Formats: sequence, structure tokens, C-alpha cells
Amino acid sequence: MVTRLPSRWYRPPEIRSVGSFLPVWRSLTLPGLIEGIKASRRREPRNHSVGIQNDPKPSRIVAISPDDGSVIDLRNPAVAAALSWAVPGLGQLYQGRTVKGSLFMAAILTTFVFGLWLGGGKVVYASWKPGDTRWAFVCQAGAGLVALPAVLQSAQLLGPGRQPLLLGGFMAPPLVPGQYVSRAYADRLARHDPDIRPDDFFDKPPLKQYRRDQLAQWHRQLGKFFEIGTLYTMLAGMLNLLVIYDAWAGPLGLSEEEKKRRAADSAAAAPAEAATESKP
Repeated sequence: MVTRLPSRWYRPPEIRSVGSFLPVWRSLTLPGLIEGIKASRRREPRNHSVGIQNDPKPSRIVAISPDDGSVIDLRNPAVAAALSWAVPGLGQLYQGRTVKGSLFMAAILTTFVFGLWLGGGKVVYASWKPGDTRWAFVCQAGAGLVALPAVLQSAQLLGPGRQPLLLGGFMAPPLVPGQYVSRAYADRLARHDPDIRPDDFFDKPPLKQYRRDQLAQWHRQLGKFFEIGTLYTMLAGMLNLLVIYDAWAGPLGLSEEEKKRRAADSAAAAPAEAATESKP
């Protein structure tokens, strides 16, 4: 496990009364008071204009690298974790860990985009309609802002306008039988989707009503790639949870001290185990 220092890297100096520098009985005498005043002046200087102690250096939260024992400044862990959710690896870049942050960003975003491409851009969508609850999106949302258009598209399609924000249907949920959409969106689908024809909609002015199952059409069109693309995008989101934890608490792994302690424990337990095995 990582040896973290939840304690502060800089500790503010303690503020003590004059009597705390000497035994109480001695601090009540005149020589004791003089010696206590001298001792207090050798400590942190005081701001006599306002009668309070000068502000100490700001505290920092650090972690110890399990690889080389170097100190890692986590800065603000909550901000770093939020940044790593928004864009994978961005929290590590914020903390100055550029190599790790760049690696995380490239690996997770590439996995997500590759899965989206395998699924023809249709495998990432948010839907909570009865009979079409997209639980996979819970994992996909872990990839951060790259999955946010799915939420906006779903909200707009189910809203008063009955059409997604992007009329092309990118990350929009599939239509279910009987669903009402705007005339503009219905005409757009009929023109650009080879599996949808104009007569797939009932004319219900000022809207149109879809009468087929678009999700079934996607499965027929993409086959196994729909499930494979879904899996890749889900893995990207779940892997980013580890990246978020790394930004929050530092790297995982055994410190050098922990490795030495375990090795010493194993070496000490080896003779006892050998003696136990040798007994008849």
C-alpha cells in the first residue's frame, strides 16, 4: 500500500504561553518570567501591531511514491479528483505528474473513442425509459465530459422540443415504438438513416410518432460490434475511476519501508515454519 501523509507537510508552529516553557512554579518568579520572555522571543515572531501570531506557511498534502520514495505534492486532492473525472489524467497534470497524466489521458480517451467508433457512434447514450434503461451508461459516465453529450441529447429529446440538441442524433437515445419527435428530427432521420423511411412515422401534427424499434435496428445493423463497442466504452469509464482515486490519494503500491518490513517478517517466520515441517 502507498505510504501517504494525510498529515501536513508543513506543520504550523505551536503557540504556547510563557509559562509552558518552564515549570509552573518557576514561571511565577521574576527570573522565571524573564527567562520565559527570552525563550518566547526565540520562537515564532509575533505581530505586535495586531497582537496575533504571523500566519504560518500554507499546509500541503503529500504522498510517497512507492517506486523511488520521492514526495508527490497532491495539491488540492478534491480539485485533482474532479479534474481527473472531467478529463482523464487532467488531475495528475494539475499535480505536476505530467508523464502519468499524459499516459492516462491518451489510454482512456483512446479506449473510449475506439469503442464509440466500433459501435458506429450509437453505443453511448443515456436512457431511463421503461423497457430501455441504459445501465451501461453508468459506467460510461466515468470517462467524464466526453460522455456528457449523451445526457444533453436525452434531456432535449424528452423535453418540450422533442428533438436532440444535435439533429444528427450523435449520442441520442434510440426511439421506441410510439415515441413522439419533432418533424425536423423525423425528416432528418428519414434522409440520413438508411434503416428509417418516411412512412416509419405517423403524422401527428405538430409532431410525428415513430412506430418501430430503433434499438433493434441498431443491433441488426452493427451486430456484435454494438456489444463490443459498449464494452470498450464501459471499460474506459471504469478505468478512469482508478485514475480519479490516484489523483485523490496518490499512487497505489508498497513503499520501500513496507517491502523491507514484509521481507523481514518472512525471513523471521521461515525458520519456525521449517522446524514445524520437520517434526514427525
